[in-house]
Amino acid sequence: MFHVKQSPISAPEKCLLCDNKELTKHLELKDYFLTEEAFHIYHCPACSIMFTWPKPESHELPAYYRSKDYISHSNKKSDLQSRVYQFIRNYTLRQKIRLIRRFTKGNMILDIGCATGEFLNQCKKRGYTTTGVEPDEQARGYAAGVHGLNVTEPGELNNIPPLTFDVITLWHVLEHVEDPDERMEQIYRLLKPGGYVFIALPNHASNDASHYGKYWAAWDVPRHLFHYDRNSLKFLAEKHQFEISDIRPMLFDSYYISLLSEKYMNHSLCFIRAAYRGFVSNFMAGMGNNEYSSLIYILRKPGAKIKAADAV
Repeated sequence: MFHVKQSPISAPEKCLLCDNKELTKHLELKDYFLTEEAFHIYHCPACSIMFTWPKPESHELPAYYRSKDYISHSNKKSDLQSRVYQFIRNYTLRQKIRLIRRFTKGNMILDIGCATGEFLNQCKKRGYTTTGVEPDEQARGYAAGVHGLNVTEPGELNNIPPLTFDVITLWHVLEHVEDPDERMEQIYRLLKPGGYVFIALPNHASNDASHYGKYWAAWDVPRHLFHYDRNSLKFLAEKHQFEISDIRPMLFDSYYISLLSEKYMNHSLCFIRAAYRGFVSNFMAGMGNNEYSSLIYILRKPGAKIKAADAV
């Protein structure tokens, strides 16, 4: 059982990504999804990252995911919100595979944070050799039992031989990772030279983030430990010797995030409001700044030459 934090939240001593000690508080908000606990979001001007504070201890984090409404760990279809999520997910699965095929012909793929394995299952049907990593035991069991996938715990990443994969994907996962540096080191070790990493992340520079402020659902504290924009992801990628090959929008995310945000604000006509705000956010991004609600960062590990057939 959760208890709302009542004591004042002291400031962090340094950035959780680059150790810079000059930080600014960006926002005060709550865990509107589950616990109503208070958290702060701090910004580091040195690396541009934002992070959730206080950061829960490792043993505390699983409890923040234990909800029947945490859709990515289930295949719940009993309410309208879940059905909307399932419809969007099924469409975007095909788009993700199409995007991957534009960049690489390799068939060895690792999906970190694979949840119930829907993406990997589609990859398997298309001839990929798949491996999944998922911390949630129930979701991991579903992926293995229903889809017959090879899914392991995050701790097993260090036991996989180096240079195994052509493609590694993290679909809205890196923001949950406690130690991004460690994860990027693992990815670099596991990826073949010339291989690609696809990282989907919420974008707090988007119009919907600005509109909803502390109620923007993609803050999702404390499940989202880090909050990235183009500059902070570039900092992390270059720190670990990756090249950014491209950045692509996830157009449906603005609608879904807006729907959750409207619910957190207890607004009536949530679907209508969310449809309007999602459209506005995408329209503003498309008019020039390209700051969509979520972005896919496509990183390349240097080493092998880029084939003309793989170039975009």
